[in-house]
Amino acid sequence: MPTKYFVFLLFLFWGILSYGQVKIGDNVSTIDEASILELESTTKVLVLTRITNTQMLSLNPLPGGMVYNTDTNCVYSYNGTNWVNLCNSSSGTFSFVDNNDGTFTINNNDGTSYTSSDLTGPQGEKGEQGEQGPAGADGVNSGAELEQIVIVAYNKQTQFNTPLPFDDSRKIEVYRNGVRIDFTTIDTNTIELESDVTCFQNDSIRIVQIL
Repeated sequence: MPTKYFVFLLFLFWGILSYGQVKIGDNVSTIDEASILELESTTKVLVLTRITNTQMLSLNPLPGGMVYNTDTNCVYSYNGTNWVNLCNSSSGTFSFVDNNDGTFTINNNDGTSYTSSDLTGPQGEKGEQGEQGPAGADGVNSGAELEQIVIVAYNKQTQFNTPLPFDDSRKIEVYRNGVRIDFTTIDTNTIELESDVTCFQNDSIRIVQIL
């Protein structure tokens, strides 16, 4: 290659790097002045890193990191402390549904659910299904009661105490940085995270117990 062409390409490449803006896709000659990177296409999409829930929880990226969780089929963003499920604006929460048959269903933000008849109070003599409230002569159900605790984990911690002693592990839900995870029972007041999950320093562990 002639020297003059090499020098020209070198200066061109240096100019692109120093300008600090990149556009990929359609209309590459135009880019907004506030953009450092733009993607524009009507026929192609951006595909985020695709990893499992376990793989995601093993990462500790910079705030703003994003992945596609193949277990929950949702996009997550890391806020510097927790992975936030972008499929649900109320990440890390759950809702109750009265099934009107004596049972309640807890719907978690990660798509899992738990149904139990133990969430209702005793029926009155009439046996009628009513609104949530204290048990009485009209047979209305008592409201579901919960206890929960948030623990700031230390590095490599795997065991945690539940808010209260329990006799049914199905009434315990455990969340690490807003993502539900599995666990095993050590005793009536202690649980251990699944074998492939280990906490990092300052991870947030939320334990929800249905009474």
